[in-house]
Amino acid sequence: GRTSDLTAGSSGASDTPVLFFSRRIGLNNGRPVPIRAGGRVTGKAGRYTLGLLNIQSDDDAISSSVATNFSVARVKRDLGRRSYVGGIYTRRSVTTNGAGVGETFGIDSLYSASPSLNVTAFYARTRTPELSGRDTSYRALFDYNTDRYGAQFDHQYVGTNFNPEVGFLRRRDYKQ
Repeated sequence: GRTSDLTAGSSGASDTPVLFFSRRIGLNNGRPVPIRAGGRVTGKAGRYTLGLLNIQSDDDAISSSVATNFSVARVKRDLGRRSYVGGIYTRRSVTTNGAGVGETFGIDSLYSASPSLNVTAFYARTRTPELSGRDTSYRALFDYNTDRYGAQFDHQYVGTNFNPEVGFLRRRDYKQ
């Protein structure tokens, strides 16, 4: 099947990092956090798909939360019928450990020559206070899959300090 991009809901249960995971907003320590205000704009114009989100949460003593701003910008350009190139930026004004601003920058692409031949790649970097170096993640995947034959080549890396504050990371510090 077709491989996915960098946003939640499309990566299944793999170890591939998700750079934007909407459930990171509005919950802390498993408890709801009050939302002051927010807005979201999504749409498609020609070959471009755009998504912008900005949400401001409030202080909450019960969940031990401080007021936090969440921002996400995603742009994707279609290349033909089945291929694309895209970029994403996320920002959390207060990191989960309270150390300051956490940011993520990423680019991704899918080249799909046919439904059975897909090449996917992404590169992402995070900026988190008190963490430096080994803050990148990348993946290159070649997938050829027909009814009778298939081949897959996959290389993925997640650094020790890769920390997508508005995303989801199942594991870190590995290469496969």
